[in-house]
Parts: sequence; structure tokens; C-alpha cells
Amino acid sequence: MAFHFIAIVSHYAEGERIGWHYASETKLDKEVIHEFLAKVKKKCGDVQLGIHKLSTDSVSWESVVQRDAFFKDVIITSDMETFIELVSQDQELTAYDVAKFILSVIPSSHLKLQKLLYFAYAEFLLRTGEKLFKEPILAFKYGPVVESVFHKYKVHGSSIIDYKEDETICIYAEDLAVTPSFMKIASSEHGLTALDCLLDVFEKYGRLSARELVDKTHQPGGPWDRVYKPGKNAVITDDLIIQYHQVIQ
Repeated sequence: MAFHFIAIVSHYAEGERIGWHYASETKLDKEVIHEFLAKVKKKCGDVQLGIHKLSTDSVSWESVVQRDAFFKDVIITSDMETFIELVSQDQELTAYDVAKFILSVIPSSHLKLQKLLYFAYAEFLLRTGEKLFKEPILAFKYGPVVESVFHKYKVHGSSIIDYKEDETICIYAEDLAVTPSFMKIASSEHGLTALDCLLDVFEKYGRLSARELVDKTHQPGGPWDRVYKPGKNAVITDDLIIQYHQVIQ
């Protein structure tokens, strides 16, 4: 007989479930499991792991899948460090993750989306001193822009972006339905703070038009105004954002 310990987490970047598999032909070593849980917590914080223990006639993963089809589509690894690294990478937000959440709440044109994305970045930076996402914010003609999001949505021009979430995740215990983009942000390293910042930005700026938002990002002496040079797409640094926005808060 073989004994199995399986830890599973949803991998939002790939839309899959990933898991760590530890198996032994004798009793499972509690020290190995404690080491795994401690490393996950240290690297990734309070991750919601689905923990499963079962026995089969073999230490192979195939025997687990044969025992219970629930595990069929799990991307599995027996390497502790590989699993932890995948979870850690999935916790890192991209500008596209944030943009999808914004669009799921506030239908926006490409121009308005970029401005809301900028204000969300600035709000998070002021509260935490950390980047909401790693992509740089550039000074384009019509204000701060994240280039990857620009290329993703530029085809929409000035029209409202037609965006719908692919699916809705239902949390039945709480009688609550949430979108994948909400879950991706909530499961990130500073998830609750990021969500709170976004909700504040929606409250402050969500009802404004794209033109009104452009006027706000183009204020004399503001971060965009201080670095913009036609055709250069210069980076708006975090220092400039902090210096300006901590004064106008």
C-alpha cells in the first residue's frame, strides 16, 4: 500500500489547477509535510491550499487519478521548490490582470482604462511603497500608459471595450459569485490592499469621462507633465508619482 499527500491550488494565470504530490510506501513523514507548508507560507503567504490524503496500491500519480477522477486535470509536480515557485509567480499581478478587473466593473474606452490603471497604480504605491504591477508606466501623448495594455486594447479605438469574463467562480459557502479577475487580484501578495485601492479609485474616478481623466493626469507639474516629450514615451518613475500624489491626496 502507498500513502499520498496532495496540495492543490488554482493557477489563475494558466486557468489550471497545480499540485504538489508527496507519496511513500510507508507512513508519510510529518516533517516533510511541515517543511512544505512552512516554505509555502514563507514564500507565498496565506495561500488557500486544498489538502488531500489518500492511499492507493502504488506511489505513482497515475494510481491517484485512477482512484479519483477529481485529480485528472491537475498539473502535478513532486518537486517542492517547483510548486512553490509556480504559486509565487501566479501571485504577481500584471497590468493586464488589473485591466481585466477594471473592465469587469467599469465598462471603459481604451483611454479611460489607461487612466484608471494609472490612478490604481498610484494609489497602491502611496499606501504600500510597492508596485501594483511590474510593467513601467510611460508618458504617451494622452497621458500615462502601460504599453502592454495599450497594444492589447488599441484595436478598440475610442469605443467602449467589449469585455466579459470567461467564467464566474461561485463560492457556495458564502453564497457569492466572483469573477476570475477578482480572484486573481484577491489571491495576490497584497490582495486585500490592492482591491481596496481599486475600489477607492472606482469611487473617485469611475464616473469621470476619458477627457476629464486626461485633464487630471495632464496637470502642470504632475508626473506626466514633468517627463513627457513628444515621441519619447519616457518612463514615469515611482518617485515622481509619490512626490505628486502624496501632496494632492
